[in-house]
Amino acid sequence: MTAFSRRHFSVAVSAALLGLVLFAAGPQAARAQGAAPVAQTEAAKFVQELGNRAILELTDKTIGDSERVDRMRAMLRQSFDETAVSRFVLGTYWNRATPAEQNEFIGLYETLVSYTYAGLFKKYSGETFQVLRERDISGDIVVYAQINQPSGGQPIPIEILVRPTDGVYRAIDIKVEGISMPLTHRKEYASVIQRNQGQVAGLLKILREKSASLENSSARAN
Repeated sequence: MTAFSRRHFSVAVSAALLGLVLFAAGPQAARAQGAAPVAQTEAAKFVQELGNRAILELTDKTIGDSERVDRMRAMLRQSFDETAVSRFVLGTYWNRATPAEQNEFIGLYETLVSYTYAGLFKKYSGETFQVLRERDISGDIVVYAQINQPSGGQPIPIEILVRPTDGVYRAIDIKVEGISMPLTHRKEYASVIQRNQGQVAGLLKILREKSASLENSSARAN
């Protein structure tokens, strides 16, 4: 891969794995005690299976674009806490939004992520996902992994923050090559809201139009 396409693949993987709540690397890392081997831990198994699934299902060349989007959407719903994702991405504006606005944002954000990154994954095949180690951070687990390229190029480093809830693990943040995509989205959306007098409705209008455009384009293609 070129440096440009490699970066886009990194972004694609982060979205597909994406749980989207900020990984507070500074203060949390300071509390973390050394990295533990991942051997047979449940957190490691969860992340390995999730990574394998993302690459296997979303790079499949035998499926159409609509099916790829559906698979991406199902992955988000099954493996990530979308409400927690949305709360983080909206930041302080979450509490300013009405319940109806909060619910609409969750749905629109899911749609945009599904379409955007399903399209990116379509371009790739042959990559593999490998869990390396993990670290306990106050009950949450950071699992360190990498994307191995079929060409033998430099592996793409991944950090996935997972949290056990009622005996089930859910991913709540992703870092790809040190970049947190949830944090990137948070900054972008805050800027949009600020330009709309601090109203979440302004952001929702833009996301609504974008979502409708993606849905309509998909319907015409099918």
